[in-house]
Amino acid sequence: MKALILAGGFATRLWPLTIDKAKPLLPIANKAIISHIVDKIPKDVPIIVSTNAIFSNDFKVWRELYKERDIEIFVEDADSDSGKKGALRAVGLVIETYKINEELLTIGGDNVFDFDFAKMLEMTGGKPTLAAFDVKDLEEAKKYGIVVANGSIITNFEEKPEAPRSTLAGTCCYYFPANTLSHIVKTSFEMPDKLGAIFTSFLEHGFEPRVFPFDGYWNDIGSFRAYVETHVAMGEASVPEKFLAIELGNSFEGVNYIDPSCEIRDSKIKDSIILQNTIIVNCDIHSSIIDKNCEFHNLELYQEIVKKDVVLFNEF
Repeated sequence: MKALILAGGFATRLWPLTIDKAKPLLPIANKAIISHIVDKIPKDVPIIVSTNAIFSNDFKVWRELYKERDIEIFVEDADSDSGKKGALRAVGLVIETYKINEELLTIGGDNVFDFDFAKMLEMTGGKPTLAAFDVKDLEEAKKYGIVVANGSIITNFEEKPEAPRSTLAGTCCYYFPANTLSHIVKTSFEMPDKLGAIFTSFLEHGFEPRVFPFDGYWNDIGSFRAYVETHVAMGEASVPEKFLAIELGNSFEGVNYIDPSCEIRDSKIKDSIILQNTIIVNCDIHSSIIDKNCEFHNLELYQEIVKKDVVLFNEF
């Protein structure tokens, strides 16, 4: 078996935060999103990370954290969102390039979840399988690819249906047995950007796909709101001790990620993410994401994304 993590997108919905950084490398609960995924993959399974030409060096730096793991970085030649090959074509390209002829576990690099891959692999029966999460609301189900199943056997799969027949949302976590890989490659030319729809094709061609429903937590980090929600849900209420000194006059609520290189004084911080080398003085920051090398004085921020290198002084 091999594992493939798809990390080739440009995350335009999270700009300006992701203009110059890959979404899977953003921090959640004190480590990169992609690290949460790698830590759940069985240690004896080799991993391929598929990314684009812009972020390839960043992933090579990240890989140094996992010297004991067999991780290879595969680089697509895309250097912009318009040049992407599409998620399904990215899978097909990896299969072709590495001549994969064994089981393939495939995961979207912006998915955060807490189920055990080993349990999923136990129930596949050698059939293509997707992990699915019950969103428990028909209106919410309209946003996702929805699975209709008889027990573990998928009977229908629809992308963002207007009238959902279930609330079981397909996540970007898939098991592909070896006998499906040539079909995936062929189909990836026909619908290169419709990864989930491969399960509709599996149904049409008699591959008898399965579903692995799981409880717990799942989110697809596709928006500012989803990123902050996941940060709060998965993180812990702790900040580096250096920011807690009484003489600094800071207070912290909820779940915060603050890089140790920052400087914070006389400020209130709640449910926020603050990246490297940022200076914050006399500010109230709530549910916001602040990129590196910023400096703020006497400001209030609520549900804001701030790009890197911004300096703002509010004179009383």
